[in-house]
Amino acid sequence: MSEEQPASLARTLASALWFPIFFVVGFMVFYLLPFHAPAPHDMPVVAVGEQTATQLSASFDKAMPGGVDVSAVDTAEQARQAVTDRQAVAAYDPATGDLFYGKANGAALMQFLQKMFAPVAAASGHALSLHDLAPTAAGDVMGTGLFYLLMAMNIPPYVTVMVLLRAELTTRQKLLSLVGVGAFAAVFCFAFGATIGVIPPNPLVMLIGFLLTQGIAWTAFGLVPLVKQFIPGVAMTLFVLLSMPSSGGAIPKELVPTFFQHLHPLLPLGQAVDSIRGVLYFGGARVAPGVIGLAAWCLIGVTLVIFTQLRAQRAAENDPEAVDSAGSYEHKDDSGAVVDPSFEPPLPAHHRTLVGTISHAGGAAAGSAVVTVTDSAGEQIARVDTDADGGYEVHDLPDRFVTVVASAPGAVPAAGRVSVPRGRKSGYDFVLPAAEPAKAAR
Repeated sequence: MSEEQPASLARTLASALWFPIFFVVGFMVFYLLPFHAPAPHDMPVVAVGEQTATQLSASFDKAMPGGVDVSAVDTAEQARQAVTDRQAVAAYDPATGDLFYGKANGAALMQFLQKMFAPVAAASGHALSLHDLAPTAAGDVMGTGLFYLLMAMNIPPYVTVMVLLRAELTTRQKLLSLVGVGAFAAVFCFAFGATIGVIPPNPLVMLIGFLLTQGIAWTAFGLVPLVKQFIPGVAMTLFVLLSMPSSGGAIPKELVPTFFQHLHPLLPLGQAVDSIRGVLYFGGARVAPGVIGLAAWCLIGVTLVIFTQLRAQRAAENDPEAVDSAGSYEHKDDSGAVVDPSFEPPLPAHHRTLVGTISHAGGAAAGSAVVTVTDSAGEQIARVDTDADGGYEVHDLPDRFVTVVASAPGAVPAAGRVSVPRGRKSGYDFVLPAAEPAKAAR
């Protein structure tokens, strides 16, 4: 027993601490790295006149290689239209020194745009004149209110999945819970944000927000059986560590490295930010791609859930014990409903667990029984108490025959010898006869 304790301790520590360590490393790599020095990367802008666009492109390429992508338009009206159609984040008219932009794309862009175009306007004898074509709601002074509103819909769905893993509910009940939590989040966040003036009161925000919650929730739920105990890390990576810096919500996507820009149209948070901005501030421009992307995430989630549930049912029908001993992710409860997995630390190949119940002769559970396991020399290997239902589990048993003794107050002890195979041996039950009164008294 003493030889197995270090390995068991190391496994326990690894299974308990991998996630916080992963969290620390993840925040440094995915937050500090892209956010510590924001700079333009392939930022689309337009300028009135081909000559002006060519000059600006050469100037910006020299100062910020790869930072700005300048296109030419013929008129100031076309320049304005490029911003409101979301083809460019800014447009410059050299004839007047006017710079058109949209604060809804992110207030942080203003600092860079002003710094970039102020000397350009001065060189042509103009003072830079700023024109906000897509101002945010009055209550969103910093221009990040929508991002934080969506974060309240982005994080709870996969947290709900984690919480429900150990809940005594059927799969159907858990999935309905995911829908209910998502609906509540969408309605509450919309109502709260509209009340304090963070967003205009457009009800389409609720629909898009609900798609966001369901795409994340169903995908995370469907991934559990596939990634098992690593679901917190997988969900956190997909829906927080990669999604937040690529969303364009906290910092405009044009100011983060290109790796995150490429993720922006693929991950649900960025899709929600884009589509809701289009609905609220740009007259519906470029809303469809984000909505289609969110619907695709929902479809992916539903497909994963159906696939894993069918796979679990087939495995349970073919060999229920094999499903359990293989560390499978599902089992059926007493009513026949499929119950979802709880995620546990990965078990080594030599792991052996003995599981059973202790009951009295009349059928009542022996909730105060004790199970003792000894080896052939009589040395105690383990001693566990039963739970309220008389159940017990003994872990890390050796690869040899052991003696199992079950005892309970007022009952005659029972014993048996068993060799536990690799994995999990279930159904090793004892029924304890009642002790004779005289023996019980002694």
